[in-house]
Amino acid sequence: MPEEKPTLLESPSFPIESINKASKSEKTGGGRPPYWEMVFWWTRKPLAGARAIIAASLLSQDDYPESYNFLKDLFPCMDKRTPHSCNPNQRLVEKLKGKKLLDPFAGFGSIPLEAARLGLDVTAVELLPTAYVFLKAVLEYPKEYGKRLIEISGKEVESLGLRDAVRRFNGSAKIIETGRYKVPLLIYDVARWGRWVTEELKKDPDFKELYDEDVAVYIGTWEIKCPVCGRYTPLVGNWWLARVKSKRGYERLAWMQWRDGEIEVVDLNEACKKTGRSSCNELLAKVQGKDEESGARVEWNGQVYVVPSKNINAKLEEAQCLYCRAKIDHRVKENRILKPVKNKKKEGEWYVKWALQRWNSLLEDYLFGKVSLEELRNAPARPRILVKVRVTDGDLEFEPATREDTEKLWKALEKLKQKWKEPDVPSEELWKYTASGGGALSIWTWGFDKFYKLFNPRQLLTLVKLVRLVREAGKSVEEEKLKEGWSKEDSFRYAEAITTYLAIALCKQINYDSIVTSTEPVQKFIRETLAFRGIAMTWNWVEELPVADVLGSYIRSLNSSVGSLSYLVSAVYGSPSRVKVLLDDATTLDMLVGEKFDLIVTDPPYADDVPYTELSDFYYVWLKRALSDVSGGKLIPRFLPEAFFDEFGEEIKTQWETFATREVSENTERWKYFKLNISFSELLARAFANVTRFLDEKGLLVTYYVAKKPEAWVALIDALWHINGMRVVVAYPVVTEAEENVVARGRAAVMGGYVMGWRRREVEKPLDLSSEKEAVVTTVSERLGNYLKAIDVKEGATAWVYAYLAALSYLTSFYPVKDGGVELDAEGVVSHAMALSFEAMLRKAGVNLHDPAALAYLALRVVEDEKGRVDSDVLSRVALGLGIRDVELVKLGLVREVRSGGPKVAKRKVFEVMAPRNETVDEVRRVLYPLRGKAPVLECFRNLQLSVLARTQVSCDQRAREEAKELAKAIVRLSGMGLIDEEDPDVRLSRAVLGFEWWEQ
Repeated sequence: MPEEKPTLLESPSFPIESINKASKSEKTGGGRPPYWEMVFWWTRKPLAGARAIIAASLLSQDDYPESYNFLKDLFPCMDKRTPHSCNPNQRLVEKLKGKKLLDPFAGFGSIPLEAARLGLDVTAVELLPTAYVFLKAVLEYPKEYGKRLIEISGKEVESLGLRDAVRRFNGSAKIIETGRYKVPLLIYDVARWGRWVTEELKKDPDFKELYDEDVAVYIGTWEIKCPVCGRYTPLVGNWWLARVKSKRGYERLAWMQWRDGEIEVVDLNEACKKTGRSSCNELLAKVQGKDEESGARVEWNGQVYVVPSKNINAKLEEAQCLYCRAKIDHRVKENRILKPVKNKKKEGEWYVKWALQRWNSLLEDYLFGKVSLEELRNAPARPRILVKVRVTDGDLEFEPATREDTEKLWKALEKLKQKWKEPDVPSEELWKYTASGGGALSIWTWGFDKFYKLFNPRQLLTLVKLVRLVREAGKSVEEEKLKEGWSKEDSFRYAEAITTYLAIALCKQINYDSIVTSTEPVQKFIRETLAFRGIAMTWNWVEELPVADVLGSYIRSLNSSVGSLSYLVSAVYGSPSRVKVLLDDATTLDMLVGEKFDLIVTDPPYADDVPYTELSDFYYVWLKRALSDVSGGKLIPRFLPEAFFDEFGEEIKTQWETFATREVSENTERWKYFKLNISFSELLARAFANVTRFLDEKGLLVTYYVAKKPEAWVALIDALWHINGMRVVVAYPVVTEAEENVVARGRAAVMGGYVMGWRRREVEKPLDLSSEKEAVVTTVSERLGNYLKAIDVKEGATAWVYAYLAALSYLTSFYPVKDGGVELDAEGVVSHAMALSFEAMLRKAGVNLHDPAALAYLALRVVEDEKGRVDSDVLSRVALGLGIRDVELVKLGLVREVRSGGPKVAKRKVFEVMAPRNETVDEVRRVLYPLRGKAPVLECFRNLQLSVLARTQVSCDQRAREEAKELAKAIVRLSGMGLIDEEDPDVRLSRAVLGFEWWEQ
């Protein structure tokens, strides 16, 4: 088979740095694509990067000899903060029109959306019904209905919030009430019927009775019956209500406090207004103690206030009664309260967790008529409203809740019981296992084992009403279009589209309106259900009035859908592309039989990534109800039945029960539950073995990958290189929405966010590293040099990353690869690529260093973050590449484990790299002490630094001294390459050790 002509993506002139700069703009609030606000989803890829990678994968360098012209056609508004907002130039679209792209793991659709903008024929595949429904809304409906325009008055534009649509489709946002403006019918009807839903909800008598009309948000928590004094004490995880900082001080300071058995609110802005000051927007207050959970001391206007510390710590299994101040660390076994036992194995369940489990059990018994309301009210745990929040002129006003406010929850529960057997209450079971890395899916262990238990009674009753209104709106849309003369099929299909957007707005509201939300006083005020990449137990949950103009409410969520649609319709408005969204399995792709694609671009699972199947079930159980119908006391198919009913017409209860066993992921607890005996590597290999069947013989496969664990990276190489006969032809570090990001960090990472181009291996070409090691290192070093000519290391991805990619692409062009006659598997290739990359980088820098500990230290200095730390994943990668165990790096004194703040992701440990952080004798001695007797070269290196600072003589073994000086040279030279900060104390001390004469040479 003749060699395929390299694409622009494979060319040294591909402007990766400019592409990453454009992508990075999407990671901040002002640069985010508007349709991302439609509903929360995980790890969405920047549009700018996706557009560039797709186009470059189908073009040759001859199409764009100058990268400037390529960028200009890709992003006509490249000079703006949001280059993704402009559609590509039509001449670029003409070059790509008719090409076919497949994304078998389409997710939220960044890749297929940009392919559609470029004029390609796009097929987007998803296994999970939730993602499939969202893809329909992102890709298919805007394309299908976006060109049908309707003329409306300026008055309607304002009342329906369509100013952005007018700007996009009329060229001006200036609205005159008597004017006439054209907008897409799809956008108009979503806004119009969404308003109808909210107006109908306002008229509902239950809604009027249960909510205060002028209250936008209720803040609640759980109260438990103290096992010591017997009174119900609130469990407050955060007493702050607002702590918003400005340049001079604080814009907003308010908190709760406990006094005489009641909640009180302290609002310094309100106190400021009472002093008669002209402005209270900047409070010149001092706040000591920035941890929102551990209390604080506030000094303002000559007074000192104390913000309480939280009285619940679930991690430590501790709570405190606000009445008697007793520590609640009791345990319960078989409904018997046990006294806490110190320094012995725990016996029974922690009292607070048991109390919540008991509440959930009694709640279910009450709804089934097994216990009375009075018995439920006397449960050991129960919900309580703490604070009411009003919005006045854009500002939040806080007021302590009354007993009557909590009483409305019980009234809602009585009304809910009357509807209990109706199918619109989500009584499906939650998953029965946790995520493999920790507690992301741990909420069920607290007794929240059914979806309806994730909401308080009033929230649940209101959501059920909203579901019915959305369903009713869909029927009305269909009837309206039939009356207007549309065909039955077109009317139904259009009603499906409108209802889908109304249902998605409901999903967004639900994410902000459950008892697993929490308050966030610093920025957003509300932290949504899915904020932590999981659903875990929270305190200070938030309940919203759906019709209030507040973050996450239904009316705000509807506005997000309308704004999203304006962007999506304008994105594909003039594109000649054809778009197809399929609900299918990447391991089978039954719906693609006989098809071939010019290009496959995808963002496959990353092993320890988000448990999508379970978490998106939170949306699924509500989408199913809003898009289905009800008959005979059960749900029946209506819109998108393939997503919610099987081939026999039976309802698919949950995603986790049906799809978890088919999702490509790594979740050992899930595998145990389903009794599966398979690895992530096998699942990924199976998927790609099938996917590559649909790739044209000359086509390119492009994968995004964010490997946090070496094992995940090995799985990708194993799936594509070792098993499916592919080779890496090009690879770049890219800006992604992932937690770890090489470019954004400004430091090298042996693995991070990458895009990689793969082609089929034409022939088997063996390589024996033991006999060709020198030639391999030379080649990798040359390739690194070519990379460095095209990029600015100090502003983009680092030399280590590019050296690793160069090594990996070189090694995977061979098969088999051997070392000393032993054939390497995928893990061996990854390990050798890491080692070769480091060696090539040192050669490029002119470093001649041999001591293993010194090399390891040098590697750690390159990959550490801005705080001088590495996590356990990065540590294991360094160890793998240098052939030394990560535990040895600890034992040698090169790193030490530290406690880290912030949310834990997969429970990765954090380590400090033992390097001096200032140029003092004490600091150098601090990092020297752990090395003594373990690492002679590093010990000598530190002693040489001490000799410079203390002006003393140092006695070192001659070999150790020579290697120590080589280490000093390496640190200085790598700082010159941008891999270590030139002002780093280690660099400055190394220069001093070597002497300025050497440095000037």
